[in-house]
Amino acid sequence: MSGFGPALKDLVVNRVMQRARIKRGPMTYPFELQYRHIYILPTKFGWGFGLLLLLMALGGLNFNNNMALMLVFLLGTIAQLTTFIAYRNLSELSIDSIHAEPIFCGEVAHFRTFISNGDERQRFAVQAGFDKPLDCSDFKLNVCEPLNLAFPTVKRGWAEMPSFRLETRFPLGLFKAWSWVFPQIQCLVYPAPAINAPPLPSTGQGQSGMAKKGSGDQIYGLRQYQAGDSMQRIAWRASARHDDLYSLEMEAPREQACELDWDSLRDENLETRLSILTAWVIAADHKQLLYSLKLPSAQVTCGSGDDHRSKCLELLALFEQ
Repeated sequence: MSGFGPALKDLVVNRVMQRARIKRGPMTYPFELQYRHIYILPTKFGWGFGLLLLLMALGGLNFNNNMALMLVFLLGTIAQLTTFIAYRNLSELSIDSIHAEPIFCGEVAHFRTFISNGDERQRFAVQAGFDKPLDCSDFKLNVCEPLNLAFPTVKRGWAEMPSFRLETRFPLGLFKAWSWVFPQIQCLVYPAPAINAPPLPSTGQGQSGMAKKGSGDQIYGLRQYQAGDSMQRIAWRASARHDDLYSLEMEAPREQACELDWDSLRDENLETRLSILTAWVIAADHKQLLYSLKLPSAQVTCGSGDDHRSKCLELLALFEQ
């Protein structure tokens, strides 16, 4: 019997949410909260305050105390007015957009929800969250503010953003006004990189390229000093011999391109293969190597850079055997 109450509450909440989702239809941005989207109920503190007013009213009637009854009616009127204030604190708020950056499996997805207040009145203590409020903000006049909603991830691929609610208990905390939001936003979840991945494969298509001058730890040669060169790079001995300032020019040798091949990991299962390939992509990108990715269903030619890395990780995240 102890679990009957929470189960009944979850059933009622799910029914209300399902009905609200069906009535609203697909969500389009910007989405403005209207009166029919907002629900209001007393909080636990509000129920206690109402019980206190009831006891005060019974005491006033029992002892025929007009001052006590007047105080009950005054406090009850104030409490009733807070329902209207709580409603106006959410009404006509606009959800402009929701963004989520790709993450690795096991990390927390952060959905940045941009909410604007196009009205002339300021909004206070507006909270947002999934099961319970996670982030809170005040919305000034004609200002768009982001609210950050965090959601843990447990598997790779597309992660759907769950429905969340906007809530306020302003001004006195006696009543809670809230509205459910049903976003149609996805966050791309990459496979988790393998912790003890094998070394990068030394084979690959392509040849060693030219050394990249201008950065690195190896000395390439000398050149005349240019404005902005670091004092640590100045070749003092050579400058003294030539009666002119010379700077050391550095280089970073370009290593051979490597090929990240699915078939080179035959002894591993599906998810382990994807984790190792993910770790290889990160390692190759960190070393600024040219690398290619070969999967049974797709292939990425040799390249480097942020776009190349994102393309490889996306293929690994959405891979289906």
